[in-house]
Amino acid sequence: MKRYLLLIKTNVKISYIIIVINIIIWLAMELLGGSTNTIILLLFGALYKESVLMGQVWRLISCAFLHIGFIHLLINSYTLYQLGPFIENFFGKTKFIATYILCALSASILSLVFSTGVSAGASGALFGLTGLLLGNGWAKKRYTFDLPIDEMQLVPFVLYNLFFGFLVPGIDNWAHIGGLVCGILLGYIFDPSLSFDPSPIKKFAPKILGIFSILILAVSSIFWIFSIFVNLYY
Repeated sequence: MKRYLLLIKTNVKISYIIIVINIIIWLAMELLGGSTNTIILLLFGALYKESVLMGQVWRLISCAFLHIGFIHLLINSYTLYQLGPFIENFFGKTKFIATYILCALSASILSLVFSTGVSAGASGALFGLTGLLLGNGWAKKRYTFDLPIDEMQLVPFVLYNLFFGFLVPGIDNWAHIGGLVCGILLGYIFDPSLSFDPSPIKKFAPKILGIFSILILAVSSIFWIFSIFVNLYY
């Protein structure tokens, strides 16, 4: 049993699990009326300011697991497939989960403040993962393990996508900015697993933020699933 648990711990990627969850939720939305249907999106936990202000705070997290249409799902799934395992390998699962959830939360909060209408998608969290690499690259010190990537190559990619987001209607660019900024800040706190940093914040912050993120996800999921169940059957 220990052997199988160790195998799961080392080989199973959280990124792939998230992709599968996103696909299952998207298929469920399609079966019940379509992932572009506003009513279905709200039923499954899309971000909507009025609903959040009424107490449905769990939408700040649930919206990051929903996608509007197949192309939206495909692009975000492919991006997570390419970027997620890389970050998991070099930063570890705890830092990956903390980055993904906290950046999704930051993206939703900024979207809530500056955007209107219904919003959904993992883009804010994905921008956060990119921001993590940028922030860590800019904060490099002598005890930081160098990642096999030039973080400056990510800058044109980020700028292009932000510029594109402001040009094309329907893209929640404030969510992208919220996730990106949060990821950059975390990049100054989180180092790759092979790095050595004597400062206490580098030792304890990842564990605290990781536990905090898992609690946020767990509590949000409980209210999220309960809300879907109530709306579907009552």
